[in-house]
Amino acid sequence: MDLAALIIPGSVLEGAHLVVSRARDVVIRTDELDDIASKIEARLAAGTDDVEVAFGSAGALERDVNLVFFETACNFCFWTGRAEREWTVDVAGRVIGGWYALAACFNRAAHVGMPVYDATWMAELSIGRAGELFASTGVPIPLIEQRVNNIVEVANFLLQKHDGQALNMLRSAAFSAPVIAAALARELPSFRDGAWYRGTWVWVLKRAQILPSDLAQLSTKYPEFQMTGCDRLTAFADYRLPQVLRHFGALTYSAGLAAVVDAGTILPSGSAPETEIRACTIEACEGLKRYLPQRSSADIDLGLWLIGQDMRVDPTLLPHHRTPGQYY
Repeated sequence: MDLAALIIPGSVLEGAHLVVSRARDVVIRTDELDDIASKIEARLAAGTDDVEVAFGSAGALERDVNLVFFETACNFCFWTGRAEREWTVDVAGRVIGGWYALAACFNRAAHVGMPVYDATWMAELSIGRAGELFASTGVPIPLIEQRVNNIVEVANFLLQKHDGQALNMLRSAAFSAPVIAAALARELPSFRDGAWYRGTWVWVLKRAQILPSDLAQLSTKYPEFQMTGCDRLTAFADYRLPQVLRHFGALTYSAGLAAVVDAGTILPSGSAPETEIRACTIEACEGLKRYLPQRSSADIDLGLWLIGQDMRVDPTLLPHHRTPGQYY
């Protein structure tokens, strides 16, 4: 793992290419990409969430940038393995889960006076306080200890190097999305998302890249706030993207891997097949850009993710792979 040589998107794309060229359990079906591209374009054209719905608000740019940073620090793995024991949150009488529930928790907390945008307060976050922050309609949020650790790590980083303000960090990186993503991986261990694959370290960097991409959405609320270089990010390889790509035939799994995924068996983080799923997802999204030249990898990622959200209750949707942990 050479942190000094880490460059976005080059390091991620090089790793993805290497894995795809050696993959044994996952294959990209390029002949299916044209049809999937049409579905993505149609979904994006249908509209996306308002920034208030997606991220919430603490009422000022400086606070909102911190808020999104802390959300991203704990934006991972919301499933528990049993449908009847999923973590959900009640929002105005509507029960929601996953990323939307996480954003709702931060928004709720900010509006009742819990300073979840304040680095000093978040540096002292305890399991007890986190339990209040992530209060649910049923089971507790999974991996709460890891979420607390990540939030405290980010808060201390901001306090020690950026006077507690993520906006200062962005200024030091000239608001460049690739520079910010690489800096996060260098500075914060919880953002160093990658794996050893047949003797070579490959970067994935889902959350490190999604932070600047998410921050860029704040420009709709604060026109003076502009991020650059988001079109140079790769797709953010998670659970939903490969699930949708496989469902529509762009990814095929070996019989052994398909049996593991379809049975809901845990696929270890960093294992060869898990790394192949994520690398092939990144590569497939790059391939989709040939059919969507006006769209970035982040756009394509969003389109696939929204399709996956739309299909969550579709009984024909193939299962997603299950790899618990902090990276996605």
